[in-house]
Amino acid sequence: MPARINPVTLLVSGGGRSGLEIHEQNYEYDLLSPERILQKYVGRDISWIQADGSRITGQLLGMNSGPVYRVDGEILFEVPGRLALPSLPNNLRARPTLVWSAETRRGGEVEMETSYLTNGISWHADYVLQLDEKGREAGLQAWVSVDNRCGATFEGANLLLVAGDVNQARPERAVMMEYATVGRSATDSGFREESLYDYHLYTLQRPTTLKDNQTKQVSLFEASGIEVTRVYRLSSRQHFFRGTGLLNDKSKIDVSYSFDNREENQLGMALPAGVFRVYGKSASGSRQLLGEDRIDHTPRDEEVELKVGQAFDIVAERVRRDSRRLADNLYRHTFEITLRNHKDEDVTVEVVEAVGGYWEVVAESLEHRKLNASTLAYDVPVKADGETVLTYTVEVKY
Repeated sequence: MPARINPVTLLVSGGGRSGLEIHEQNYEYDLLSPERILQKYVGRDISWIQADGSRITGQLLGMNSGPVYRVDGEILFEVPGRLALPSLPNNLRARPTLVWSAETRRGGEVEMETSYLTNGISWHADYVLQLDEKGREAGLQAWVSVDNRCGATFEGANLLLVAGDVNQARPERAVMMEYATVGRSATDSGFREESLYDYHLYTLQRPTTLKDNQTKQVSLFEASGIEVTRVYRLSSRQHFFRGTGLLNDKSKIDVSYSFDNREENQLGMALPAGVFRVYGKSASGSRQLLGEDRIDHTPRDEEVELKVGQAFDIVAERVRRDSRRLADNLYRHTFEITLRNHKDEDVTVEVVEAVGGYWEVVAESLEHRKLNASTLAYDVPVKADGETVLTYTVEVKY
């Protein structure tokens, strides 16, 4: 059994017509080791074999912070020779073992099913998104990485992975992989995905072996021809809209790539939580890492947005041109945001303003969008090697 099994989760079923009844089940993990063997010999006589074949006999007095012996009336911490014990102590196991006390009406072979939870087995998804030369289409490779550190090897296992936020009533991190059963399944490779109550289940359609202290990667799926959108975003900070006085800020512009997880976009499947690595292609055709981001569990027909880094050739400068306190809790701010595009193509920058409070735009050079009760946004077009200045005045009541 795995060394990190949680024995209270053990379930046993089966027995058929034999009428097998389980009265007790014991998880025994007192494992064989030199230290554990000596601990069982505390208070007993032991001997040491000398080079000439003779033996020295003494008594093991204790094992706290190392062995203590009594030999010929003297207390020793080391005794020359090879330590020899007459037999192995009882109740020591070579490996973690489950022991049942059972009763049955008749003898014979009985097929039983045993299930349990164990710590030390986890899995996560890894994604590689390869953009084309223009950054408008991409291919996607999804991998599952299974890390087995539970203390047991599973030969020819049926691998079933549960994706979702599984609540567990113990103060330990929840593992995403809930079970791996031994047996045979279909020979087709790859995972089959299905709904499992409020989670999603991914079943590998061939047996595999999970070795102890091994990380295994298995292909989850591949897709090509995915339409992607590049997003440039400038985000404000809430303190920009509190208080009065001078403000001159040069924040960097975030770069993200987004795509729809829909069948018409060559996808439309549940995506387990994991890390996306986004690659582009250089002029020579070599693959270059643009950045990486982590996604949460994402169902089908939802949008995925990946923040990969910050733009090099697009510069933003924000100046607060006017700021007045109209009342105890009412402010009027006028902002001027200059966007300079040093790329050889036109871009659109989404300017997201976390205004907060109760706000109203009283003047603006472009029409804003209301994202939610405390946030507004502008879509600002900037010509290649050009500049656009966005100005707006907002009144905010806190």
